[in-house]
Amino acid sequence: MVGITKQAHYKRVKQQEKLANIIQEVISSAHEIRKNHTKIGCRKLYDEINPEGIGRDRFENILLSNGFRIKRKKSYHRTTYAGKRWYPNLISELKVRKVNQLMVSDLTYISWSKGHYYLTLILDVYSRKITGWSLSASMTTEETVAPAFKMAVKDLKEEELKGLIFHSDRGSQYGSKEMEKLHEHYLTTPSMGGKAWENAHAESLNGILKNEYIDFRHMDLTLTEAQRMIKKVVYLYNNERPHGSLKNKKPQEFVNFVQHLTTEQRPILKINY
Repeated sequence: MVGITKQAHYKRVKQQEKLANIIQEVISSAHEIRKNHTKIGCRKLYDEINPEGIGRDRFENILLSNGFRIKRKKSYHRTTYAGKRWYPNLISELKVRKVNQLMVSDLTYISWSKGHYYLTLILDVYSRKITGWSLSASMTTEETVAPAFKMAVKDLKEEELKGLIFHSDRGSQYGSKEMEKLHEHYLTTPSMGGKAWENAHAESLNGILKNEYIDFRHMDLTLTEAQRMIKKVVYLYNNERPHGSLKNKKPQEFVNFVQHLTTEQRPILKINY
């Protein structure tokens, strides 16, 4: 070649071959992760794969040009209606310093081929871990919030229960007589936000699960089958999905990590809504 030595030519060929191999490994690794995390985004895939010699922008371009683009779906169903019993918002500007200090919850529709089920989720805000959930065929408190709440608090010590704030919107299930009794029994403190953005962490969780994991719209599922699938989704979210707010740690990984830190070493999360 004119102007290029044979040595430089072969060096360039080797570099191109190495890059081609890396790109193939990237695509293969991304396909493997997408088997369980079918709609995980390219940026999180980049953090998980951490490819040699490829920056994030180039990585995203490679995946997007190989069919990894995700079409987000939106839901406009209203799932909760304001009840007669409200609690004050106790979390605005709150500084969260540990696991089990603040849990948030919301209820959302999960559509399937012949109707919809109701998914209640409870999130530990500090660790982003799903601590409780329920999937039901009705919107009653007894089948939605109550069982999810009991799951979330069942392993907590009395001291942790006394320090726990349970935050939600003003939905009737959260302000029900049954939930009032549960808060009295477990010594937990209820809190409510009046606007959607005053329960932003719970709303965000709904979006993540429905956009990345849950799509039953064309499936004929019994409630038991759907519950089994939700259980797997919760496991994947808690143990395999990285979170940017946790410096790309998974929720359970972050819980294990902070257990070994002193109070002074633990990060502080300020609630800005």
